[in-house]
Amino acid sequence: MKTPPFNKHVFAASLLVCLFNLASAENHLTSAPHSELKATLLELEILRANAIKQRDILALRKLMDRYYRHVESRGRVRSKTELLTALERGDFRFQLYENESTEIQVLDSGKTAVIAGVFKSQQVGSKLFRGRYVRVWVHERDGWKNTFHQATEIGPDKSDCKCN
Repeated sequence: MKTPPFNKHVFAASLLVCLFNLASAENHLTSAPHSELKATLLELEILRANAIKQRDILALRKLMDRYYRHVESRGRVRSKTELLTALERGDFRFQLYENESTEIQVLDSGKTAVIAGVFKSQQVGSKLFRGRYVRVWVHERDGWKNTFHQATEIGPDKSDCKCN
């Protein structure tokens, strides 16, 4: 019997469906016991936002995993060291940095969390920025650590645009 050729697109789509179903099932099965955990993660998100705004390098160093990756809204990727150095140098000076909405998914039996939502920020001398974010938090021996951040700007509605 001849096996069909491997189709990486079909495989990737199937894998994504399986992961989504697994995450949904686990989130559904464990959502009640995780209410305390979600409150802790929400508190960490607020601490992170305040530390970014205040350029509190010590707090951020404690909140971030050593493998942390930061993907900015324009696609630039920074390591933990690169982001903290930029904040320390004053490359970013926020007068506003806060989450508008937060949605928390607890995965991996409470060892991992994916947090998504909308945030707004404003740097000194710049216009207001609104974006969507996704952050991944992992539970390590010394507590919860933010290991990944990705932001995307929310642009103006282009539903009337005939740009397709």
